[in-house]
Amino acid sequence: MLRLPPFVVLQPETPEQAVAAWHPEAVYMAGGTDLLPNLKHGLGAPKQLISLNRLPRGGILIEAEQLVVCASTTLSELAQSKLVRGLAPPLARAASLVASPQIRNAGTLGGNILLDTRCLFYNQTAFWRRALGHCLKAEGDWCHVIGGPKTCVAAQSSDTVPVLLGLDASVELLGASGARVLALRDLFRFNGMDHLKLEPGELLTRVFIPRPAPGFRGTYEKLRVRDSIDFPQLGLAISGTWEGTTPKTLDIVVGAAGPIPKPIGKLEAFCGQELTDEGIEAIAELVRKGTRPNEAIHGDPAWRRQMSAVMTRRALTALRDA
Repeated sequence: MLRLPPFVVLQPETPEQAVAAWHPEAVYMAGGTDLLPNLKHGLGAPKQLISLNRLPRGGILIEAEQLVVCASTTLSELAQSKLVRGLAPPLARAASLVASPQIRNAGTLGGNILLDTRCLFYNQTAFWRRALGHCLKAEGDWCHVIGGPKTCVAAQSSDTVPVLLGLDASVELLGASGARVLALRDLFRFNGMDHLKLEPGELLTRVFIPRPAPGFRGTYEKLRVRDSIDFPQLGLAISGTWEGTTPKTLDIVVGAAGPIPKPIGKLEAFCGQELTDEGIEAIAELVRKGTRPNEAIHGDPAWRRQMSAVMTRRALTALRDA
């Protein structure tokens, strides 16, 4: 039986109290759907858990021509929200595909954004890791994925992050020196051991999503073995504005292929003209070339890379013909 390490639970009632309670041996906990299993695996042993469950909940609303989502919004609430489904349907879809209903009822948008990177050699029991000789991300000095001691390539496996990047979202972070707003694209760094550009003790409080322009269409596709529970083997977020079968803008972001999501470039050439089947094939090939999965998570990397093109082809065809 895997047991949790001993810790004290603090229950602040405001974000400011939560930030004031933070110290290097404490961690924030919202839904705990990823944190608690990690603690059972010996991936951290904080002395205090700062529960966010008593903090005021801001819900989902429109404010200053943008969609504002409280970080404590559960994934179930996000998936079922008429406001999100109307203005940002790919975000609602991505939230609906996270894990299982029970986990979505507890897990939060903030937790999904700040999800720790995952790796087959890291997300194991302490006994398993010790038998392997540990890894660069936990206790060791060697990355078993790349076969070297310098770089950790554990994968950023959030379902909502690729969509939010395509929607040009920003996040509000509250720290000891006050609040700041950071573009989501500036939150991540290519380092599986330290992939978030957060100041010590910063708390994610809100997510801002600009109101999509008229003609917006988008979707999120997820590759996994089982249609429930599993983290993505690959995630594909497509968003843009359309006029009939002509994309005016187009963004594609690939997730779960490395420590940071991968935006696909050179899509401007396909905007402003009718998207033909040949054009879709060309974009699918761009995505395949730009997607370089590693062995940090389940699934043959070559197969996952090829599936990125298949998923792109299917999704773009559906969006064009909508």
